[in-house]
Amino acid sequence: MDDTNLSIPNNPQGQNITDIVYGKGLTFGFILILVFIIGFSSYIYNWRTRPLDATSDASTDSEATEKSGLDEDILLDSTKLLYSEAKLQRNLGSAACSICLADYEETDVLRLLPECNHLFHLKCVDPWLRLKHTCPMCRNSPMGTSLATPAAAEAATLRILTQA
Repeated sequence: MDDTNLSIPNNPQGQNITDIVYGKGLTFGFILILVFIIGFSSYIYNWRTRPLDATSDASTDSEATEKSGLDEDILLDSTKLLYSEAKLQRNLGSAACSICLADYEETDVLRLLPECNHLFHLKCVDPWLRLKHTCPMCRNSPMGTSLATPAAAEAATLRILTQA
């Protein structure tokens, strides 16, 4: 049987199956080549615009001047309490941890941040404070560190304006 003489039933133009397959193959090949060219161009562009050294002087200087997180000693000295104690001592605005969004249970151990009085699960806020030196909610420095934060700078500006 000759494949070139096979025609599709109900095909008024009388096109051969091989012509249709050939056309679809060319279209697919063209799209594949186009995707490859765009992907390769994107790779080359990103490769040429990336920094030559990941530890450049600019990033090292900014990291050296900014402390990344709280010391373990400061973290261990901060206030820990059970949720049942916190309910008795304070008027809680929220009964859920704003990091994990889970409701507090009576036996949950919480950490009270002294500067802003925000409460969080101990297991949620300790990893945060090891990486960052600010409260996850208000961005104030929770342990009275001398590091400037945006909220602390704004509060200082407001104090100056109100005193004038």
